[in-house]
Amino acid sequence: MTESNTKDAIEFMLKQFKPERYAYLTVSITSFILLLICVILFIAKNEMSNKNMGYIAGMMGSGGAIAYTASQLLRMWTDCIKLFSRDINNIKG
Repeated sequence: MTESNTKDAIEFMLKQFKPERYAYLTVSITSFILLLICVILFIAKNEMSNKNMGYIAGMMGSGGAIAYTASQLLRMWTDCIKLFSRDINNIKG
């Protein structure tokens, strides 16, 4: 595979996964905002109550969503880099 073919393949992959990337980014941003809101509300309350337990659950849930979506975005970029590095190795050797 030549460099231009690799570039075309990476551009094709990025174009095909564009809606999925935007969905993951939207979920990540929304989860981060929810996480910040839960942290602020949790810190604003000085006592531990059942309502505060809901804030803790919100922080854990949004943290998990951020971790999952970030891992999926990184997986997509890793696939592109593997394709590119495989092509570089083929050209060298």
